[in-house]
Amino acid sequence: MLMQPQSPNPDFDFMLKDQPQSGRNLPLTNLPRPVIYGVGGLLIVILLIVGLSLLSGRQGSSQPLVGVLARNQEILRVTTVAQPQLNDSQVKALAATTTASLNSDKQQITAYLASRHIKPKPAQLAVDIDTSTDAAFRSAGQNNGMDQAYVSYLRDALNKYETELRTASQSTSVKVKAILNDATVSIISLLASPPLKS
Repeated sequence: MLMQPQSPNPDFDFMLKDQPQSGRNLPLTNLPRPVIYGVGGLLIVILLIVGLSLLSGRQGSSQPLVGVLARNQEILRVTTVAQPQLNDSQVKALAATTTASLNSDKQQITAYLASRHIKPKPAQLAVDIDTSTDAAFRSAGQNNGMDQAYVSYLRDALNKYETELRTASQSTSVKVKAILNDATVSIISLLASPPLKS
């Protein structure tokens, strides 16, 4: 006797039947081409706006560092002008230490900005140039008062520099904060040196 295959249980027919293919087309493909191009163009514009705002935000956050560099550069310039005319050995040593300390700060901050592809313009670094200092030094040099004039200038300039370092460190990353904190400690040490304390 031959056995006939039994028909499957009708309750499970749904598993054996072919399921209709679900549509895998994106909903945008049903739209007319001009609408698709318009949506694509709008997305590109939004991405450009976001990208530019991120770049401008990065430049904006670097502005305090550029201000620090400008102050640093002016103190170095004035120290270079004053150094050959200094007579007191303590003041000469102070000028040399100031130059070394500020050059170190300048190198570290410039390297950090370069790593972020930011190069300050010469005009940005020249904002703190004060030619009246040069005139005051010429007068002091003629009256044998260069040491005192330089010490007085340096005390005020380093105090301003320290303030700018502290302000800049409030709006920067952890890496820059460490650089600026080290620079601040160096400036505090310079301000505590004998010629500047008196």
